[in-house]
Amino acid sequence: MYKKILLAIDGSPTSDKVLTEVANVAAPGATVRVMYVVEDPINSFPGFYGEYYDVGLVREALLAEGRKLLAEAKIRLRAQGFDVQTSLIDLRQLGGDIPEAIKAESDAWGADLTILGTHGRRGMRRLLLGSVAEHFVRISTGPVLLVRSTELAVATAGCSATAGQSLPPLETDHA
Repeated sequence: MYKKILLAIDGSPTSDKVLTEVANVAAPGATVRVMYVVEDPINSFPGFYGEYYDVGLVREALLAEGRKLLAEAKIRLRAQGFDVQTSLIDLRQLGGDIPEAIKAESDAWGADLTILGTHGRRGMRRLLLGSVAEHFVRISTGPVLLVRSTELAVATAGCSATAGQSLPPLETDHA
């Protein structure tokens, strides 16, 4: 059982499962810190955003979404009896990438366990989008729990049946 658990969320169904899974590994009286990382839109898709969108407005929308998701997570986890902290990380100010930001937060806070979801991308999607979870596991020096969503497992099962093959199963609130 862990006393200081860091959850990295992104608003996906897998992320929702992370919020549920924490109860299975938390010690009584555990503190949970939930973090959300906002990539700099100009670095993520420079040609796309820079040419067609107001990058400042896109960034503000991403930050607002992060604040909203953190507030919702805080409510859910407090209802489960956890002491909850939140952290919104803006990579425009911090630099680096999402896995590095998660590691820095985990190390600085002294997390006993870091939990994040894995989307289970395969093939071209994985090549194009990468894997935050895989990169984080490679650089982490502490315990990591990867959570795969139920929706993904159902979708994967459907794909495997069709294919005829089976696949292996900036702002911190310290209150």
